[in-house]
Amino acid sequence: MSAQIGPKLLLNASEAADLLGVNRSTIHEMWTAGELRFVRIGRGRKVTRQWLEDYIAAHMEVAS
Repeated sequence: MSAQIGPKLLLNASEAADLLGVNRSTIHEMWTAGELRFVRIGRGRKVTRQWLEDYIAAHMEVAS
């Protein structure tokens, strides 16, 4: 019997880019610029869904 684990806790750049609707290179640029938090695991960088949501909330704009 196999237990379901649920959604991934950490996403790579491609997965994060898909969720935000941007290119993978944009995620790498955001990481390099310090705009988006990440955790380093080995040589790779990962981001949580919550950090993506935090980024969106922090950059919301209202049309005037």
